[in-house]
Amino acid sequence: MSGLDFSKINARLERIPKEFDNKIAQAGFPSGLQYEDGTSVAYVAAIQNYGAPASGIPPRPFMEPTIADDKEGWVKLLGQGAAKVGDGSLTAVDVLEAVGLMMVGDIQEEIAGIQSPALSPITVLLRKWKKEGRTITGSTVGEAAAAIAAGVDPGSDDKPLNATGLLISSVRNAVTATDGEFTAS
Repeated sequence: MSGLDFSKINARLERIPKEFDNKIAQAGFPSGLQYEDGTSVAYVAAIQNYGAPASGIPPRPFMEPTIADDKEGWVKLLGQGAAKVGDGSLTAVDVLEAVGLMMVGDIQEEIAGIQSPALSPITVLLRKWKKEGRTITGSTVGEAAAAIAAGVDPGSDDKPLNATGLLISSVRNAVTATDGEFTAS
């Protein structure tokens, strides 16, 4: 029996890290996406995730819970993909794109599932007024507070993190260089 030639196996194994070198999958809220008033979606996402106690906005964490709950699945997909990079059936970019898309879906699922803390009745009323075409300003917030105190029904649009649908629809992924910027394309 002759000796085994491991050169082809070694060549495949050496190709895997080289393919992934300087590439990462990113998912979240890229720079460049804005609400109609020019406010950055990433900025709003950070406020919603961490809260802004001075402004009366409680935290509604969705990034950290997504990572804690779903990172094992991302790592598993990455491992399966790396094997396919080794046999030449996928590229590292293909694998990282698939992982990024999985991350996007998991983040969106977490956002969609958030029900608490509940929105204040003032916020619910402001949403209602905005949909009716009113411009929301600081004085409008005061009017809403007075209206709620007077017993006005705020309406039923009370799902947290879903005022316009832009936050959840803005979750994106990209495959970039490890030092690359995550921007909307």
